[in-house]
Amino acid sequence: MVNEDLKDKIEELELELKNTKVNKRTEMAVGQLKAKIAKLKEELEVRSSKSTKGEGYAVKKEGDATIGLLGKPSVGKSTLLSKITNKESKIGAYEFTTLEVIPGLLHHKHTNLQILDLPGIIEAASDNRGFGKKVLSVVRVCDLVVFIVDAKNPKEMDMLLEEVEKAGIRVNKKKPFIEVKRKFKGCVQVPLNKSEKTIPYEIIEKIMHDNKLINAEVIIHEEGLTVDDLLEVVYGNVVYTKAAICLNKIDLYSKEEIQEKIKFFQKYYPEYPLFGVSAEAQINLEGFKDFIWEKLGFIWVYLKQHKKEPDMEKPLVLKRGDNIEQLCKKIHKDLLIKFKYAKIKGKSAKFDWQQVGLEHIVEDGDIVEIVAR
Repeated sequence: MVNEDLKDKIEELELELKNTKVNKRTEMAVGQLKAKIAKLKEELEVRSSKSTKGEGYAVKKEGDATIGLLGKPSVGKSTLLSKITNKESKIGAYEFTTLEVIPGLLHHKHTNLQILDLPGIIEAASDNRGFGKKVLSVVRVCDLVVFIVDAKNPKEMDMLLEEVEKAGIRVNKKKPFIEVKRKFKGCVQVPLNKSEKTIPYEIIEKIMHDNKLINAEVIIHEEGLTVDDLLEVVYGNVVYTKAAICLNKIDLYSKEEIQEKIKFFQKYYPEYPLFGVSAEAQINLEGFKDFIWEKLGFIWVYLKQHKKEPDMEKPLVLKRGDNIEQLCKKIHKDLLIKFKYAKIKGKSAKFDWQQVGLEHIVEDGDIVEIVAR
């Protein structure tokens, strides 16, 4: 089956799915349709990747985190990059100025942040219109996606989110807690299914068999998950990342107009943190740096040597949720071998200089002393 035939078959099944009312009687058929569509899409993706091998943008990740600036052409991504980093990106007041990924480096709060000016995407980018697949392939490796939206056209967000979603990128969503383990025998077993009402065994078995997983163990740890959640875990072609919105060109509007636009985003996109700037007029740029730093989940931890005062001038940068083990690895790989215990003072400690082990999770502002053997 050639690519066009696959696309036609997918469209046919998607139309059938759209016209099928979801109820108790049809939930099995709906689940099977979704499984078929997912299988065909995976096959199409494999075929397409073979025919376009080597066409993607090659971006080497550098620094403590990578942030992608994503938006329609001419929304001001290049100007913003040039104002907040050490990189001059080509700028022009016409569409498709940037036809390649332009990286810049921002040193902020003791971290090195790689900022990527991505080529503008348009409707149907996920179908490779305007080289959209190449752009979205870079988005998949970003630690944070910042949607750059022109203050004049706030509804651009609908298109951006749709294309990102269709490209298998889930923003500001938690990965479903589903485990799939291949077994040598025993057929398809589901020892735990907390979403049995929405993902019955028959659907699980069908999806496993479609993926040649005749013997497998499926464990669904959460309630209320859907067939789509299971499909995403099984096919493994979905990535999860953080996202925020940057409203650009705010200098062109009054305070009252900007307030209306903020209300619009709060109403329709409440799960996306919002920040307003004017890259051209250099308004709120320092605040924007703080904004993306905070959204990446960085924290500062201060180190102390035995019988000395802590070094409050050079914090160690970690991610929220990191523990003492990750702290040690960041200091030196050999520190874990000699590690005995750590003493900690700060938000994560029950009392000053609490003795803790490697699994202890640190918090912003903690002071840590590592005791080695």
